[in-house]
Amino acid sequence: MKKALKYGARLIVLLLLFSFSNPDKKISKLIRKVWKDIELSMTQVDAEHLPVNITQLNKVFGKGELLGYACYTYSNGCKVGGCSAPSEQRDESYEVFEYIVIYDTNLVIQKVDIANYGGEYGYEICRSSWLKQFKGEKNGFELNTNIDGIAGATISATYLIDDVNALFLSMKALKKENQI
Repeated sequence: MKKALKYGARLIVLLLLFSFSNPDKKISKLIRKVWKDIELSMTQVDAEHLPVNITQLNKVFGKGELLGYACYTYSNGCKVGGCSAPSEQRDESYEVFEYIVIYDTNLVIQKVDIANYGGEYGYEICRSSWLKQFKGEKNGFELNTNIDGIAGATISATYLIDDVNALFLSMKALKKENQI
């Protein structure tokens, strides 16, 4: 029951956030950076097939063929006044931030970008120099092992890394079930 309430609260927050943001515009801008000099189009995957950790998923096409996927989703970031440690998570100590992962057809990450980070703490994860560590990999990310830590954003970085790993598993399951 607690888990259902947690997901319900996140859904309400996301609905409020998305009422003020435009995921399609942000995704379009990002895919043009990944696949330069190609005329691109997107089709949105039916939301009823998506797991709870995916807010919006688009198939990306160029020259009539599938190039990859653009996934728009969210994670936790620290709230003003700090946040609890990941092992002692309390929802009231977090703010939600939105991010985009661009995959190729083999689910190799082409780009990770923070679409909207409203928190006052942990915003260091928005740096493109830090985010480029994900490129060319699929999953299995671990802070301070294959992803460098970042001062001032340990909690946000940990949650983003955990979410990107979980997102890959969701994408892999969708692909295996021929949903994408």
